[in-house]
Amino acid sequence: MMCIVFAILASSLNIAVGLTGLSNLSHATFFGVGAFVAAILNTRFHVPFYINMVAGGLVAMSFGWLLGAPTLRLKGVFLALVTFAFGGAMRVVEMNWMSLTNGPMGIRNIDAAKIGRWTFSNIAYIYCALALLVLTLYITDRIMKSKIGRAFFAIKYDETVGKSMGINLTKYKIGAYVLSACLAGMAGAMYAHYVSFVSPDTVTMADSIAVLCMVILGGPGTLVGPVIGATILTLVPEIFRFAQLYRLVFVGVVMVVVLIGRENNWWSTISNKLARKSKAVAEQGKWGGT
Repeated sequence: MMCIVFAILASSLNIAVGLTGLSNLSHATFFGVGAFVAAILNTRFHVPFYINMVAGGLVAMSFGWLLGAPTLRLKGVFLALVTFAFGGAMRVVEMNWMSLTNGPMGIRNIDAAKIGRWTFSNIAYIYCALALLVLTLYITDRIMKSKIGRAFFAIKYDETVGKSMGINLTKYKIGAYVLSACLAGMAGAMYAHYVSFVSPDTVTMADSIAVLCMVILGGPGTLVGPVIGATILTLVPEIFRFAQLYRLVFVGVVMVVVLIGRENNWWSTISNKLARKSKAVAEQGKWGGT
């Protein structure tokens, strides 16, 4: 379940970071917004699960707009710092707005997801999460093959050229933040019903950094890369849980090696050598057979 949840977060972040080239160090904040929206609506107004998912996505969209609109002129490290500050400010709000979020104590006793009289089991939550992941990947794939995707890539590689070609930078940048925030908020609403408890510690800035690492590890701008990165960085720490002191060091080493390899194009070099080797073996077998 956690692999799928992080895959949704990584794939939704990929829309803003991988396709459009924007920085975002607070993506998990949108996940937390969706979770709190679902928790508040369910515990206080008894709103059902499927409406909470929509509401969580819509409210997260509004926060995506709040993040995107003031940061349009910023790039690189300055944009990253602003998004980091946004995540910190949201955490302060969650910790101190006692009447709304119950502060550090969080919101308990969230109802399990129901559709009619049917209550979700753990397997049903997994299927629901898979459906949301497939939706996220479908949206990403459609974007990559559309005019919107070409505009996103133009912004990523050269904003000046994109603007000279008539691309509305403001519209597409805000759109990337809003869409990625919406999908993260829907995942957060689903997660709130799954665990039945939400607090400011449900997601932290460390989770935002982890999600960004998943995108980088799998390959920003690719379709299934963030899913692979999320799976690796979710499973590896659990596999090495017996080595509690060293498992995060191992993850860090993997990240460093992957980034260095990508920067120096190791993967293309290795694949070309393997292709030449397999071709040579095939030719040797052919001549040996004759």
